[in-house]
Amino acid sequence: MVHPGSLPADAAAGLSVACVALPLNVALATAAGLPASVGLVSGVVAGVVGGLLSGSRFQVTGPEAALLPLAAAIVAAHGAAGLAIATVLAGVMQVAMGFVRAGRFARLIPRPVVMGFTVGIGLLLLNTQLPRLFAVEDTHANAVALVMKRTWGAHVGWLGVAAGALTALAMVTLPRLHKRIPAVLVGLTLGTGLMVWLGTGYDAVGALPRSLPMPALPSFEGVHLAGLLPAAVGLALLASLGSLLATSSLDALTGARTHSDLDQDLVAQGLANIAAGLFGGFPVMGAIVRASASIQAGARTRAASVLHALWLFVAMALLAPLVARIPIAALTAILLVVGVRLLNLEGLVAMWNQSKSTLSVVLVTALGIAVFNVFAGIGAGLALASLLYVRRHGALRLEVQRVTDASQLQRGLHVQAPEAPVAHEALDLLVARVDGPILFINHLKLYELVDGPPWAKLVVIDLSRVTLVDAAGVATLQYLAEFLAVRGAHLALVKVPPHLEAALEPIAQHLLEARMHGSLEGALLGAGLLPTAPLEAPVVLPAHAAHSAHAAHSAHP
Repeated sequence: MVHPGSLPADAAAGLSVACVALPLNVALATAAGLPASVGLVSGVVAGVVGGLLSGSRFQVTGPEAALLPLAAAIVAAHGAAGLAIATVLAGVMQVAMGFVRAGRFARLIPRPVVMGFTVGIGLLLLNTQLPRLFAVEDTHANAVALVMKRTWGAHVGWLGVAAGALTALAMVTLPRLHKRIPAVLVGLTLGTGLMVWLGTGYDAVGALPRSLPMPALPSFEGVHLAGLLPAAVGLALLASLGSLLATSSLDALTGARTHSDLDQDLVAQGLANIAAGLFGGFPVMGAIVRASASIQAGARTRAASVLHALWLFVAMALLAPLVARIPIAALTAILLVVGVRLLNLEGLVAMWNQSKSTLSVVLVTALGIAVFNVFAGIGAGLALASLLYVRRHGALRLEVQRVTDASQLQRGLHVQAPEAPVAHEALDLLVARVDGPILFINHLKLYELVDGPPWAKLVVIDLSRVTLVDAAGVATLQYLAEFLAVRGAHLALVKVPPHLEAALEPIAQHLLEARMHGSLEGALLGAGLLPTAPLEAPVVLPAHAAHSAHAAHSAHP
């Protein structure tokens, strides 16, 4: 809710955010090969729509660095009209995702993958923007090519490098003097002043309109829609993921008692993208950097987000001649500083000291994004995080005892000795308790039960502490049963938990030797190691009866 009493604080916070957003919007648009006005228009239109409708009180919507690589690729392949179409289509998809309540899944993404996402975007910015700073993007497409070729220095525009360095220096040092100093604007002013004073004919932003264009449906003429559609899907997923992660981070930053409505946020970001596309703008998403700047500047309601967009419009209407003289090198320096900050080097060093496995997820995600694309990086990060989770929580422990004497049944075993006499001369028993899940990453440990020769005549596996058995685990148990059967031995599974009965039923149906028993006594009887049968017969699945038998005979592991 917006309260009149909070408007002064929200207006001041909106102005602070606009000081950050204005040069960044212009920088992103020019870096994607679009007119600078496209970035400003997107910031104004999407900022109002997103601010009014967002599911988060403090979220700020606008062009974001994470969208730059994909947006630039769309412009290169389909032109500015193709980007406008893709932005509208992405917005429609986001609205649809919000209606089907897909926002909830964002909270399931592991934090290392989120961190890897931001680090990867930082690497992309450094890789693509360094050649622009040195004005050699025509001969060196990325920073890797820039470093590999030793002749690049002959073509560098060193005055632009100096202007960019001055801008970056101000951005880094001024906040240390006072947090309220608009470091980006000061740095941009210093860099522009240096170029105007010493340079002639430098590459600048150029003329800007002083009003918003009329909204219009993008032209489909000359656009290959079938080729554009996958890019639009990617844009929708990327913008949605980035916005949802930003909103979740804001909840943690503000310590909100109630979480933001992520589904509503998807709808808001989708409508903001539709609006930006209709005005021919750059795609947008929720921006954590701008939102955190708004909070630090004293924002109290969503009015701060809307007012930041209105301040951008005022700047476009009144300061267009000044903005037009900003050098591209200074704007590129802004993106490079943003890229370095996204690397979060301090956080990476701390993670190295705390958990190298967690750091590996971050690095795999980031390098996948930088080398391939955003979705490949996120997919690789999620896969590695899942494997590490399973490995950490899926350790398999075996307690094994070989029994050749009935007296050994009285001590140390996980099962009680049978009341019926045991055939001493025939007793050759291996009793094992499995603790933990039996999964594809650990199932090979069960092969220790058939190390030999000689092999035990009966292998009893106590499954009472097994939480899960996947397909690989079932296949391994079946293999053990077949392996022992060929050698005239038996496999018995005792104390099978009810939740495992369905998974293990194929073993019981396929192999009579692999019976599900409620006690060691039933297993011994089924293997013919009891001379008489005074007790119940072996129990085959379902194991509810086995548990009842186990309770009746007080067989305890």
